[in-house]
Amino acid sequence: MKKILLGLALTLSLSAHASQSVGVFFGSPMSGIQYKQNDLRFSIGLDDFGVAVDKTFNLGTLVNKPELNSMYTFVGAQYVDDKNDKLGVRSGVGFQVPVSQFELYGEVGPTLYVVEDVDLELEGALGVRYRF
Repeated sequence: MKKILLGLALTLSLSAHASQSVGVFFGSPMSGIQYKQNDLRFSIGLDDFGVAVDKTFNLGTLVNKPELNSMYTFVGAQYVDDKNDKLGVRSGVGFQVPVSQFELYGEVGPTLYVVEDVDLELEGALGVRYRF
């Protein structure tokens, strides 16, 4: 546990001068607000309460093709409270388009829920974030 906390602290301290953005998203299984710092995202669902934490990876950098810089992949975990508490591991692909100080984005991917019963669901979201 100490190693995880130390790794998280180092990640956050190294990215203290990083680009940040905040915005809203609409999707399944939740819609709400999102905060992004570099390649870490924190989402809070407001319609159905939920929280998610993701790490994003730029596809252009991963495959060394700058023409794919507007696309990304992500992995993370999420908890959603909709009728049943659900805890899941998620991944997927997405795109983001910068427009002045804003970025529009959309993503889709599977989530494997592992609490109460095992369930695999295809989920997605569309959103807009303000960069500062």
